[in-house]
Formats: sequence, structure tokens, C-alpha cells
Amino acid sequence: MAGRKLEGEEFRVLLVNNWLTHDALWYGEVASRFGMAEASPMNLRVCRTLGTIEYKRLMKAMGFAPPHDMAALREAFNLAWSVFASPAFETEVDFRSDGTVVMRNPRCFAHEGMTKAGLIGEYECGIYERIEGWFDAMGLQYTRTPDLSRCLKYKGEECVVTIRFRFEEKEDSVR
Repeated sequence: MAGRKLEGEEFRVLLVNNWLTHDALWYGEVASRFGMAEASPMNLRVCRTLGTIEYKRLMKAMGFAPPHDMAALREAFNLAWSVFASPAFETEVDFRSDGTVVMRNPRCFAHEGMTKAGLIGEYECGIYERIEGWFDAMGLQYTRTPDLSRCLKYKGEECVVTIRFRFEEKEDSVR
């Protein structure tokens, strides 16, 4: 078979985008069979579990430990983003010195897709469940605001999510 070989970023984007297509098709099938009241919580559980599994695999493959401060978290997050995120994720991520990460989504592929499917009114955001799965795999303590039980864009709000981390203080071994 003649043709060119897909490599690097082009290959990664193809795989990630195929996964997104699978995710959308799966969600649509579950919603049509069981309704959104069943599909949405199932999606949230699957996204959280996926995030945890994929990040544990990444940590093992790369041979690195969970982050212990914001600088290490930024490095760990950016690595995961470079591996798992599609160009369809138009997310701005701001790591702040006060232990918070602010994520802003000016355009959201999930909002657009669910709107086209006519399901946006009942959609609960699975994107952040997946990302929180990464944080769970890292063993981090965090809180997220706001409530995402309904899509922020659907509610007419800007999609801005704040995650606050609490890192354990290292005990001073020399006293």
C-alpha cells in the first residue's frame, strides 16, 4: 500500500480525535437508549475513571512521581495535555502562585456537539471529570468551582472553572 506514514503530532491528533468521535457516538447511543437521566451520570463516571487510568499509565510510562507543588503540577498537567488533549479543546489554563488553576473555555466542542444533538439542556460536563481523574491519579487534594451539573454556557455563563490545590507541607527533617 502506497502512501505516507503518519508520525508525531499528526498521528497523536488522529488518535485523540478518533477517541472523541467514539466518545460522542457512545454518548449518543446511551442517551437514545436510556435517556439523558441515565447517560449523563454514566458519562461522568466513565470520564473520571478514564482520566485516572490514562494518567496512571502516563506516570508509569514516563517514570515520574506525583507533583508536590504548583510548579511540578504545571509540568505534569502540561504533559498530560500534550498527550491526551485534542485541538478541539480550546482551553486557556492559568496556573497561579496561590495554588489555583483557572481554566477558561471560550469555545467548547462538547457544548457545540450537545447543542447540535439537542441534548445540551440536560448535559453535565464530562471534560472536567476526566481532568479531575488526572488529579486523582496524582493523589492531589483539590476543590473545583463552580458546580458543573449543567453546562455553564447553556446557562448563559462564561465557562471558567477554578481548581484549588492543597499541597502537604514537607516536614523539616532537621530540627
